Amino acid sequence: MTFRHLLPVDLVARRAATAPGAPLGALADALADELDPLLAVHARGALPIPEGKALLTRIGGRCPVHGVLLDFNPWEPRRHHCTRCGRHWRGADHDGWWRLGAHLWLMERAVHAAMLGALRGDARHAVLARDILDGVADRYASWPNRDNVLGPSRPFFSTYLEAIWLLNACHALALLEAADPAGTAATGARVRDRLLAPSAALVAGFPEGRSNRQAWNSAALLAAGRLLDEPATVQRARGDEVRRLLAEGVLDDGSWFEGENYHLFAHRGLWYGVQQLEACGDPVPPPLRARFLAGFETPWAGVLPDDTFPARRDAPYAVSIRQWRIAEWAELGWAMGRSPVLAALLTRLYDGRGGGSAAERAWSTADAERPTPSAHLTRASLSWRALLMADPEPPPPVEWRPASRVLPAQGMAVLRRDHGRVAVALEGGHAGGAHGHPDQLALTLQRGAHRWLEDLGTGSYTVRTLHWYRSTLAHHAPLVDGRSQARVDGALLAWEDRGGAGWVWKRVEGLAPGVDADRAVVVCDGYAVDRLHWTAQHPVTLALPVAAGAVVEPSPAWEAAIPVGGGGLEDGFDFVTGAERAPASGLLRLVVPAVGRPPTAAEARCWVVVPAGAALWRGWVPGAPGCPPQRRHWVEIPGVSGTLWSVWAWPDDQGMVNVAHAAVPTEGPDGVVVTTADGTAATHHPAEHGWHIALTAGGARSSIDLGGLVVPPTRTGGEEVPSDDRPVGTPAPSPSVPVPAVVRVPRARERCAPSDAIGEDAECRGALVLPLGESSYVPTEQGWREAGAPTAEVALLATSRHLVVTIAAHTGPIVPPDAPENRLDNERPEVNADGVQWYLGASAAGWAQAGIALPVDDSAGRQCRIVPGSWPLPTVRWQATATGWCLQLAWGLEALPRDTDGTIPFGLVVNERPPERARRRGQLVLGGGGGFGYLRGDRHDTGAAWRLRLPEDDAAAP
Repeated sequence: MTFRHLLPVDLVARRAATAPGAPLGALADALADELDPLLAVHARGALPIPEGKALLTRIGGRCPVHGVLLDFNPWEPRRHHCTRCGRHWRGADHDGWWRLGAHLWLMERAVHAAMLGALRGDARHAVLARDILDGVADRYASWPNRDNVLGPSRPFFSTYLEAIWLLNACHALALLEAADPAGTAATGARVRDRLLAPSAALVAGFPEGRSNRQAWNSAALLAAGRLLDEPATVQRARGDEVRRLLAEGVLDDGSWFEGENYHLFAHRGLWYGVQQLEACGDPVPPPLRARFLAGFETPWAGVLPDDTFPARRDAPYAVSIRQWRIAEWAELGWAMGRSPVLAALLTRLYDGRGGGSAAERAWSTADAERPTPSAHLTRASLSWRALLMADPEPPPPVEWRPASRVLPAQGMAVLRRDHGRVAVALEGGHAGGAHGHPDQLALTLQRGAHRWLEDLGTGSYTVRTLHWYRSTLAHHAPLVDGRSQARVDGALLAWEDRGGAGWVWKRVEGLAPGVDADRAVVVCDGYAVDRLHWTAQHPVTLALPVAAGAVVEPSPAWEAAIPVGGGGLEDGFDFVTGAERAPASGLLRLVVPAVGRPPTAAEARCWVVVPAGAALWRGWVPGAPGCPPQRRHWVEIPGVSGTLWSVWAWPDDQGMVNVAHAAVPTEGPDGVVVTTADGTAATHHPAEHGWHIALTAGGARSSIDLGGLVVPPTRTGGEEVPSDDRPVGTPAPSPSVPVPAVVRVPRARERCAPSDAIGEDAECRGALVLPLGESSYVPTEQGWREAGAPTAEVALLATSRHLVVTIAAHTGPIVPPDAPENRLDNERPEVNADGVQWYLGASAAGWAQAGIALPVDDSAGRQCRIVPGSWPLPTVRWQATATGWCLQLAWGLEALPRDTDGTIPFGLVVNERPPERARRRGQLVLGGGGGFGYLRGDRHDTGAAWRLRLPEDDAAAP
């Protein structure tokens, strides 16, 4: 009996390794025990199949007080517990989030039951798995495919979640059929017809390019294709998709381009794909296999001294490595490659430390991420993948020795001291795609559990603070003129570590338009020297966040002030409250308490050499997810170039700091002098060979020279980061009407009145009328025809005083926003309503003006700004029509932002939402349709701008 449909494992041979008393017998026993409550319910003729599809809202699944995720309990669909405050929360939003976990949990239990039935021959397990698959298949079509967030789905709100669920369904059915082909025939036919085929078709219809989610889509489609006997050509194409992700999504150093959190997620999905290709005799080529195996090791390069992952990019904050799913992943990697790094990691994870137990596995939700607290782990803590694919015998014990490490492509460089208890890291590499943060050249510093400079990661995707965590200001990284960094790659210039002294040097070209910067960090015993240098092609103001919660000595003359940000949604300054400013120059000394969860009393010291004309700011900002607000300090320095020196010293176990003083040298090259507690003076400065440290101790002189210079690869301008307008990899909209270089707007004698048929109205004759239809449509779940074939006409006219745009939308009854606030996510509520999004003045920094106009309330409609500012809104008139609505916008000519050639960049989007939906169904886009409308929000690509030219002679118009 073999299970070679999906995984390369012989079930007969596996029975011996999983029998009671065998090496993996305790794991099989634990999984069987966890199924007992479900078996008891099943014996009474019931199964906990969720009643409907999952729901994503702003508060669903999170504690309203602390903002942390509520526990998932598959047996509590109406009461949801918060471990932070101990309260149970109720409500439809929480119930909708619970259904996400419930769907995944139940399908994963089907895998557990089918596997135990195949390995241990208990008929109860096989019947349970069969009935779960039958019951879900019967209900699948009843769950509506609408109001999704990121791709079509019936049981969920995102396609990748359905892909994970479908993959588990495939494994459960394959295991049942491997153990009892004849007895499962009827169930197999029904499940293929009612579940696998329609679900696979839905997943296949939403390609996500290089996204981490595509790893799961591809794995699920490979599995479903094998069970559905798809043609070899289709299966080959899906195998090629797995190979493409390995080649393009996994960087040369073995890391996933979106950072550790998405590496862990994508790599698990790729594991399924790699194993399936091997099972069907079509393994990935050796170079890709080597890259994949390296991916089991790379996440441990940056593990922090408190055994948590760094919260880089869109990652949760302070996630422990001591989780059963991490141990299982390492076991699977050990079985494939026998890596000593993984043997050491498993020795660490199985060392008896960690709080509580691994009971969270009993409530696990398949491969959807739910970080759990640090747990005491053994091999019996693992799950079904290890039972089938891990080595029967555990790996040999190997000492865990975290060392300094650099991953040039990923952008991580960490210098460690004190046997790994101190970690100093400098960011700078791949931009990270849509999940990257604008944090090139960010610095982090931690000793043990004490965090002084940290990455906050990302909280909930559905609340407004998401935009804070995605700002440069939220990181200890440089920003220019109040704007978050441009999304470009960084380059490694130097790396060397000798134990007592080491350094890393990185550079970013195009940190902002016309601005380049480099940062060098030198780590010695007990202290680090930090040098930030930048040049600009024009005067700018560079800002650098330096600390949180600091006490500045001497205390400056603080005055209340309003910091000037760039005005962008993710520039961060909208989240600053209680801001104060003080002039600063010379040497500042900061006493910096440790931050984090929980906070500690350890205090570090920081000396900052501030050039003349600079300012020191402080203000209250959101803390790490689930933590109180913190007061952040940052320095602002004007000019066309500059250098900012800092010295950080951290306390030892007795609270003593190894640096007595830091100062600017009185002669010699630009640098900094660090005097340690024993009186040694170390003068640091850059040198032609890299970095020079001149040491003076008791009259004796010596020096240290650090090199390790790296020739950076040819710069290509950084990776183009897809905007949030579309999922990563979704094709850019193709133009419905080719966008001309310049569109000439006709002149009118008088303004048009709203009309149902603009092209036929006498007052609108001479207008430039642009039809929007099928080729202009950006759909979600339904294509243009399935959505009722919505259309619109856009008419452009100019008078001597106004630009007039009239939109006649044929989209059915008008649906207004549901409430003053959007309960679904962090988008403004106006995007989920019938109306118009308009845009003016495109540049590299974005749109100059943008807003939304809705055909609701009185005839003047309702408006809001998309781009913050005090510029005047257009005049709006609207009226309902037999087929929808007609809305007219009029801007005063003096308020229109123009390019240097006098043209006016312009964009327009018509939103349509039928009454039965909670989210908009689709958009009619001037200049292009195609792709999908998920995650577009109120955003519109400046590259799709039409350029309007007004009539040269307006004298005759009123």
